[in-house]
Amino acid sequence: MLVEDDFPICGERGWQGVLRVMQALQQGHDTPSPETTKIWGGFVGTGGSGLILHRTLLPILASTLRLHALTSSPFPPFMARRPADVIIQDCLLGVDPLCPTASSSKDVAEGIWFARKQPTMVITSRLVMDHIGGNASTSKGRVYDSNKWRCGWRHPFHGRPEVIVMPV
Repeated sequence: MLVEDDFPICGERGWQGVLRVMQALQQGHDTPSPETTKIWGGFVGTGGSGLILHRTLLPILASTLRLHALTSSPFPPFMARRPADVIIQDCLLGVDPLCPTASSSKDVAEGIWFARKQPTMVITSRLVMDHIGGNASTSKGRVYDSNKWRCGWRHPFHGRPEVIVMPV
């Protein structure tokens, strides 16, 4: 699980949410149903914090991040550069062409880049990680409202077809 130092877990309710997501992730990875893909990760926070990666995805994700970091990009021009946390999120959602659940290469070659409609990630219905450093971003010129992305906020991916939602 990736966690930034200004994202504490929201008490016992938060820990229970993390455990439920991890259990669903392992079960969804080990025993996918015939109509779904494997579940590769979970997400209980926002940004880069609270991303939970199945261990089998790590080699793929490491290569994906390295390729995205190259100065001469091997990707088509329609794919904008993204920060590492967004690349990881896109990988878990199945929208990055280098990740296991990405759209077919035919779709990417035709300039169509979208997520599959099958679940590939498990999330909590509400954020179970608090963001206590919202007013001190690491990005130059980026300012966050310190009241945003706090314990109990609706998860930003809630409602997407690529996620399984664990109520908390």
